[in-house]
Amino acid sequence: MSGPLAGVKILDLAAVVSGPLTATLLADQGAEVVKVERIGSGDIQRHVGSKRNGMPGFFHMLNRGKKSIALDMAKPEAIDIIIKLAIEADVVVQNFRPGVVERLGIGFDQLAKHNDRLIYLSISGFGQSGPQAHKRAYDPIIQTYSGIAAVQGLKTGQGPEQVNQLIMDKLTAYTGSQAICAALYSRSQTGKGQHIELSMLDTAIAFMWPDAGADNILQGDDIQHSPPIGGSGQLMQFADGWGTIMILSDAEFKGMCHAFDLADVAEDARFESLAKRIQNRKILGEIMHSIVEAKALKMSLADAEVQFEQHEVPFARLRHLHDLPDDPQVQHNQVFEQLDHPVAGRLTETRPAALFSATPATAAGPAPSVGEHTRAVLESIDMLDQLDNLVAAGVVGI
Repeated sequence: MSGPLAGVKILDLAAVVSGPLTATLLADQGAEVVKVERIGSGDIQRHVGSKRNGMPGFFHMLNRGKKSIALDMAKPEAIDIIIKLAIEADVVVQNFRPGVVERLGIGFDQLAKHNDRLIYLSISGFGQSGPQAHKRAYDPIIQTYSGIAAVQGLKTGQGPEQVNQLIMDKLTAYTGSQAICAALYSRSQTGKGQHIELSMLDTAIAFMWPDAGADNILQGDDIQHSPPIGGSGQLMQFADGWGTIMILSDAEFKGMCHAFDLADVAEDARFESLAKRIQNRKILGEIMHSIVEAKALKMSLADAEVQFEQHEVPFARLRHLHDLPDDPQVQHNQVFEQLDHPVAGRLTETRPAALFSATPATAAGPAPSVGEHTRAVLESIDMLDQLDNLVAAGVVGI
């Protein structure tokens, strides 16, 4: 069985996180990906995070299933190789700073002259043009610039907070992979490729706006303002750990009150409907932060699970990363898989999240070593007979 993107060829010119993960998401769905890296050191992400035998687990997850060719892109001969690979490719992914690929001679317009069916994704921090376009942008920079850190800090009221993971890099990758699939479908109708521009900043704002920006969507003076729904979850400490509930419906609110033995609160006319709870949210908030949290401290997580399920209140106990592989639901979903990597050894990875009934997606395979597939990639473009000369000239690495 082949993945839904079997037969699609991708040339991955990207490094670090957002671009490489974009291509890997497509590799997991069956695409063939050739990754271009620097001779010797390779992608900078090879040097970050926990590793065995020089291979970080993080790099594997960002680049699994790819073929690696090592090139010195400062040499014209290396650019010629990239052009030949682009002629055979369906998709190019790159996340150089704006203007760099054009100076190298491998921008969209330059490659489209050789392959007008080419879909070309350019990922940037702030955009391909504009007053911030030239600036370096890493995930925390975009979190802060876009307002995500400000929104994240609203819950505690103790100032801005950054999300403690590379959320914008990953969201940009998921957005980029979706955009590529849409462009592939468009090409199937028109026969023409196109250039896709995607910035981390645009991704951040578009992702945040529907809920966190809800109070800013409607314009004018006659607006009934309510707090955003995204902060409605109530994370609280129980006798033996942490858990969270989220209350929206009237039935869920009454269920929570009965679970905590607060029948008087459940019957309070000020809280009998969602509209009234919003209207009296300050008073309700004081009750939640004093009475409810005090009661939670006296209740075990096991009792909480029983009570909340009985009263149909959405609840989850806190799980740590090391808990997940042994969780019964996660095991039932078969989220985790084991791989014997030829360099890194035994590792645990996650399968692609989407389950296809007819064209299953699978973890694409081990991440490559730098230049591991240089010979095979050159052979695919009829340049294997030049390998020795290219190695001697420092154009490619093996």
